[in-house]
Formats: sequence, C-alpha cells, structure tokens
Amino acid sequence: MKRERLRRFVAWQYASKRTTVRAGSRQLNKIFIYMGMQQKDEKKFERYYSEERVNAALGLNRIEYMHFRNMLDQAHILLDNTCLAQLAIYEPRTFESIVNLTRKMSLEDGRDVLDDDVLQNVEFRPDWLGDPLPRSIYYQKGPAKDFSQTPRKLRVDEF
Repeated sequence: MKRERLRRFVAWQYASKRTTVRAGSRQLNKIFIYMGMQQKDEKKFERYYSEERVNAALGLNRIEYMHFRNMLDQAHILLDNTCLAQLAIYEPRTFESIVNLTRKMSLEDGRDVLDDDVLQNVEFRPDWLGDPLPRSIYYQKGPAKDFSQTPRKLRVDEF
C-alpha cells in the first residue's frame, strides 16, 4: 500500500527516483521540504507584492507612501496594504477617492504634496486629524535566541 502511494507521488520523476523505492522516498522527502519552504515564503511574498502594488498605485496618483500612510493613521482609517492593493486593482475609483482625501489632509497639514483641481471637490474637516492609533505590540514566537530565558506571562492589557 505504501509503495503504491509512493509510486503515485513520484510518477513524474525520472530514472531511479521513479523506479526504486529508496530513491523515490528520498525524492518525496525533498519535494515535501521544498513545499514547506514555499509555504513559509508565500506570506512574505504576498506582503511584498501588496506593498509594491500600493506603491505603484500611489505613483499613478502622485503621492508618496509615507504621507499616505501617515494621513490614514491620523484619520484612524485602518486598512492594511493587502486591502489597499485590492482596492487599487479592483476598485480604482474608490482607491483614488481615498488618495484624494489623504492628499487634501496632507495639504491642510502643511506637507509638500501636489495640488490638483480634483481636490477642490474633496470635503475635509480639521477635526478628522488626530493622533494615530497605537500600533499593536508584536511578540516573537518561540523562546529567546539563547534559550536561557522563559517567556514572561502576558499582562491583561496585552491580550
């Protein structure tokens, strides 16, 4: 039974990796290791590609990411890069309206941003600008690097 299953998995391999059990099982282990590596890297790639897409969309709308993200934080608009990238791809007019709002906020805040006639139609109130929400605390997974310290217990406000 095990050999039949192994044969199904390595049927597309060449030479002894397909015909012998020992080489086939080694190759199957290697395949699973590479699959695990790809699954780990997939999250990093998704984050990287979404950031690139947002930067490209912001380049079309003539605003820098730094000003855009800062104004979103001050207006308490909680959208991550993945959501913004999907907005830029599938809902370009919605994304453009968010960008125009942040550009108007940047101009009111005294930042150096290009001014357009489009921004005359954007409504903005100064009470929308506030302190950015505090960022969530990131805790490393696993023990310390030297395995000497046990992780401390979380406080109630950290949950």
